Amino acid sequence: MEREELAAPLYDFLYRDSGRIASYYAQLFSGRLSQLEEIDSERSVKDQGAKVSVHIASGDVKTTSEILSSSKRIIDPHDLITTDVFSFLIGANRINHDIVNAAHGSLVLAKGTLVFVDKYMLEMAVVAVEASVGSLHKAKTQQDKINLQGFKILKSILSKLTLPSAFLLHASDGVQVAGTIKESGMEEPISSYYFKHGAAGLSGVYVIGIKEIPSQSFTLPDTQLLGAFQQGAQGLSDMMFPPEAIRVTPVALFRKL
Repeated sequence: MEREELAAPLYDFLYRDSGRIASYYAQLFSGRLSQLEEIDSERSVKDQGAKVSVHIASGDVKTTSEILSSSKRIIDPHDLITTDVFSFLIGANRINHDIVNAAHGSLVLAKGTLVFVDKYMLEMAVVAVEASVGSLHKAKTQQDKINLQGFKILKSILSKLTLPSAFLLHASDGVQVAGTIKESGMEEPISSYYFKHGAAGLSGVYVIGIKEIPSQSFTLPDTQLLGAFQQGAQGLSDMMFPPEAIRVTPVALFRKL
């Protein structure tokens, strides 16, 4: 993928994983930045004189007064924590721009057109599954009976799940990046993007996150209950995201302004 230099002075953050960013900051800079203080001080000196005459001695007596004033400003670091972390990681070449060939667990960067999917839209998909079950209620062929049984199982599973919100980013070179998000990290509700953009995506969006490659080295026997769970979990992943999409745990989604 084409490398993009993050040199813009202003960023519009759509999503941030504040917990991870704070953790990275504490590890990189030996502590968590909670606030910044700026103190301005000003010192002034004033001479005061008076004439005196005591018998044959006369002259001026001078006194000096000193005035010290100061002001303190407490600043919330806010986005400074995020930009400091990313600037350090980019400067140290810790963020991989080749997301396709990046290793599992590495920080990656990609740019493309972004689509958010909130859990309510996914719940609407559950309604569609229920409708499919209804349409196959009078299944006649063997394939219809198999499909009906599959839909019934899927409906039962989905009804017991708390569905996460997610994102899908389509890069200009055709690479797709997908992952789940924490709704608490959104700058505004996902539903607002539906009203503004409809089914269209938001272009020119960057994602910085952790690449996740599933390990195929550990498989439970099909005869065990956990083995069935493993197959079900894979089915949910394939149902939610395109199978060719690269899985990423997002740390931040943002645009350059």
